[in-house]
Amino acid sequence: MKFEATKITKVIEQNYSHLMPDFFEMQTEYLASLNIIYHDLDASLVAMVITSKLYKNTIKNISSTEKISLKKFYETESFKISASEIKIKDISNLINLPRETVRRKKAKLIKDNLIVLNKKTKMYSLNTEMIGKNIIDLQIANLSKFLSKFSYYFSKNRFFVKEVSREEIRKDVEEKFLLYFTKFLDFQISYLSKCKTLLDIESTFIVMLCSLNETSKFKNNEKPTNFPDTFIKISQMKLNSGLNATSISDITKVPRTTVLRKISQLVKSGMLKKDKFKRYSIVDFTKLGNSKKIESIVNYNVSLLGFFFTDCLKTYVIKN
Repeated sequence: MKFEATKITKVIEQNYSHLMPDFFEMQTEYLASLNIIYHDLDASLVAMVITSKLYKNTIKNISSTEKISLKKFYETESFKISASEIKIKDISNLINLPRETVRRKKAKLIKDNLIVLNKKTKMYSLNTEMIGKNIIDLQIANLSKFLSKFSYYFSKNRFFVKEVSREEIRKDVEEKFLLYFTKFLDFQISYLSKCKTLLDIESTFIVMLCSLNETSKFKNNEKPTNFPDTFIKISQMKLNSGLNATSISDITKVPRTTVLRKISQLVKSGMLKKDKFKRYSIVDFTKLGNSKKIESIVNYNVSLLGFFFTDCLKTYVIKN
């Protein structure tokens, strides 16, 4: 079957209210897992870039397809790349972080022994022993759940995609681990970098979580709507219960003091609103002063999502 990313993107755009809650769920679970590993979302972005390069270098140099599987992931020796290929300037441009910040975050990753720099050989390697198998399993389960939900929705509505069960896709992700997660990391880097043109990652995370909380309430109860109409409908909801700071902190794994600081800024900027119970919810983004910029970011990221989902479908149908 031939998969066309532009067609899939169009379907996502037109069915935003029904599909994006599943995407927001994947994103919030993934970002929370990164906080468990790195305790710093900016550092995790730097780690994503380096890890993606390590994965790609491994794929390029291996001769056996067996080595792309999860089973081989914890063979640390497989993941190496020359330090000359990891340039601060390139990472800075890619993830919208100042060079000095990238330098500090990279140093932190090395200090925390998540990324290993061999000063003699001038090679970087990934310390897989520092990444718990339970976290990798969680990320695989999260990605598999998302892909299966999307395939179910597309299949149910006859959008030229065959349904794939969660177990089927999970098995395939484990067998082709490096192929899937290289695409996944590149998607996350592009997605979060675009979001960073408007908000820092913690704030993006909080807005995404609040968006999930609101959109999930009516995704299966009404006719699907596009992005602008979805948020207009949310603003018109009578029963509109938000999340408190403690719940946001517990789910995101972001310290409560940081959450309080970020939501204060988000309320001040108009991105979130607070009720009398100190619960926070999203607003109608189409009415904000920077609505055109927000819509531009959303359209760009929906397109990214369409291409990512298409790439995953293509990966699924190829043989090992």
